Amino acid sequence: MGSGGSVKAHSQKGISLLELLIGLAVLGILLGVGFVSLSAYRQSLVIREAATQVATELQRIRQQARRQSLNFSFQAAEGGNTYKVGPTRELALQAGKPLPPGVIFQHVPAGGGRVTFLAPYGVVDAANRTFTLRGPGNRVLNVHVVGSTGKVVVRAP
Repeated sequence: MGSGGSVKAHSQKGISLLELLIGLAVLGILLGVGFVSLSAYRQSLVIREAATQVATELQRIRQQARRQSLNFSFQAAEGGNTYKVGPTRELALQAGKPLPPGVIFQHVPAGGGRVTFLAPYGVVDAANRTFTLRGPGNRVLNVHVVGSTGKVVVRAP
């Protein structure tokens, strides 16, 4: 065997700069898609929270009208982000309750945006009223007060 010239192949350890850049690009794309999805999900949660808040208030005052034998009202202004809720005769004195940040009442029922539940049965003064809420990303949900019984339903438009 001679001293003639066999060359040993060196094995490569680590990653090349090109492989690192490709890996970072893929990671960046995945993070970008995830961020967009997370942002859209958060916007959906905010509008859902607002609709649930309004629906819960309406259901609560319906029950109070039945229990206390007093008329209770809910009132909101179109374009506003607060509402008033309480006994009808004291409604003007009530402080406004805020919706979650970024949510407004896009549309309220005719007649000043008021829904009144009448004692002693908790029926509504006027049937089929709808409050439309608009939140971040222009997401919209409707809160319906259905029929004269005052059942409250949240739906997409």
